[in-house]
Amino acid sequence: MKRPIFLSVWLAILLISSVALTVDSLTYLPMIRLTKDYISLIGIVAGFVQIWAVIQLLRWKKIGIPLLLFSAITILLVTAVNEFMIISNINKIIVSMGMVLVVNIVILGILYLAIRPVWKNFK
Repeated sequence: MKRPIFLSVWLAILLISSVALTVDSLTYLPMIRLTKDYISLIGIVAGFVQIWAVIQLLRWKKIGIPLLLFSAITILLVTAVNEFMIISNINKIIVSMGMVLVVNIVILGILYLAIRPVWKNFK
């Protein structure tokens, strides 16, 4: 069960970026505690779920796909809620959410193209 190089590289990039973003979001914990903005904690948990999802994909487990989708949707929703609380200009919110959505679609699309040829190897 040899993993294609492109898939290995893409999963490594996803893992590194997921870990970096989750560690970065942990730096906001003192601010979350002070402002009592507990919705952001859901985003942090979703970041850890995303890390776990990529690890499962590295282990050839199909469960990584729904976990990755779930975490991406959760992070998108948490971002939307936080944007509405911080920014009052609806145009800026739409642009910000559009950018997050496009990035997630590109990431998942590349992952789909990389996994499709070896999908039979996943358990």
